[in-house]
Amino acid sequence: MSIKEIVTPENTDQITFNGKIKKLQQTLSKLPNSNLYTFKVIILANLSGSETKKGNAAFTRLLQGFKYEIFNYQRTYDELLLPSISGTCSQPGEVTIPLTLKDNEVPQATNTIKTIGGNCTVSIMFIPAMQIAQMMHNYRNALLIYNPRSFLGLRKGNINSTIRNTIVKKNTNEFALFNNGLTIVTSGSSFNKSLGSASKAQLILEDPQIINGGQTAATLAQIYDSSDRYSLKGKEVLVRVITFEAEDTKRKKVIQQLSEATNGQTTITDGDRHANDPLLDTFKKSIFRDFAMLYEHKTGEFYEGVVVKKHVPKDQIVDRDDFLRVAIAMNGDPGMARSGGKKNLYAQHFFNAEHQMNEQEQEKSARKYMYGYFVLRYLKTKSKQLKDLQDKYHRDKYGYALRYGNYAVVSVCARFRPNNLSAESTQEKAEQVCESVLSHWKEFENEVIEKRSTNRDFDFANYYKTQTVKEDINSTQIKWLDE
Repeated sequence: MSIKEIVTPENTDQITFNGKIKKLQQTLSKLPNSNLYTFKVIILANLSGSETKKGNAAFTRLLQGFKYEIFNYQRTYDELLLPSISGTCSQPGEVTIPLTLKDNEVPQATNTIKTIGGNCTVSIMFIPAMQIAQMMHNYRNALLIYNPRSFLGLRKGNINSTIRNTIVKKNTNEFALFNNGLTIVTSGSSFNKSLGSASKAQLILEDPQIINGGQTAATLAQIYDSSDRYSLKGKEVLVRVITFEAEDTKRKKVIQQLSEATNGQTTITDGDRHANDPLLDTFKKSIFRDFAMLYEHKTGEFYEGVVVKKHVPKDQIVDRDDFLRVAIAMNGDPGMARSGGKKNLYAQHFFNAEHQMNEQEQEKSARKYMYGYFVLRYLKTKSKQLKDLQDKYHRDKYGYALRYGNYAVVSVCARFRPNNLSAESTQEKAEQVCESVLSHWKEFENEVIEKRSTNRDFDFANYYKTQTVKEDINSTQIKWLDE
């Protein structure tokens, strides 16, 4: 491999590189202080034996002595693909915020708080809005790991317009009084006034995370990205910096509790309120590994990869609300899956059984529910095909299955999912079973009419929201699968 010739192109007159390599060389040539960098080759491959002495020698010879690192499929997903899609590539390991002090100013108030996770230091200070905007602009979702909403989700809503107007339409600093400010947690922080000037100081934050005030930070970043950037000058934000002394596990537990407490006072969707549940992270990893699809448990979490970079088509995103409703239907309650409001679903039916399982069992549940998700997606696709203005939902052929009975169909199809079904065969099997079940659906609805009503204009819109549908599915003698 011609790695030396790529990174040091002085003596490569006899080698012709393609356009991508030339573009890489141009980018490298523009690096400031390039002599401060070291090079490492990243190999994307599922390799075995590379860590042996013989394997290491072979790679060293092949790569002209350059250091290297191998990323298998799991590391590629966890450390490269997912961060790129979710906008968390740039991690805020250490952030330095320059501050300007006025005469005899005491820039911060500090106190030590004892918690169940150990002691933490709390500092309160005003920080230039421009610095917060720059930080959020640079790191986006990487600053919101413990926040129930993503960067995109935080930029929506009327509250953001109010925040923006207070900054953009005022020349004075009322924003510092009107806004509630930010809460940032860190693993370490320091405040330094010894910079050779009485008017200068700096705040250093290690591993910062915004757990409250994300809307403020996201709106400031939005202003920073616009032509109104100048309006941030002279504006300040009240910031509470919490630095934990506890070890990582205990610190995360307290941070999670703190996030839930502070964000419980603001309007957040029921789905976002559960966004940081560890179970959902297990689902996300399992679904990607088995089906190459992305389970979105924060609103707009994959906006960077889907809309901005176009790495992933929209149909590869698993909708969290649909996924939860599918789980409820597959566990035998299609009426609740269709009728339940989001607040009720997340409060009372949020994967109750899975929370009692170990991680391996949770992964099996994710695979099971993806079978139902493929059934639901097939039904939605089918309802869009061959549109007939006189029969929009193909009622003549499928009854009300495609309009009101989606989750009832999912519930029936769940009965015919083989226990040993492989991930590779899941979608095909789900669609095959669904097609067979649909072919008998009018027969099922005719049974319901005979059993439940003397009126041929039976109200299926409400029927599919009731517990009665579960009873009828359980009692029917229909042979759903064609021989």
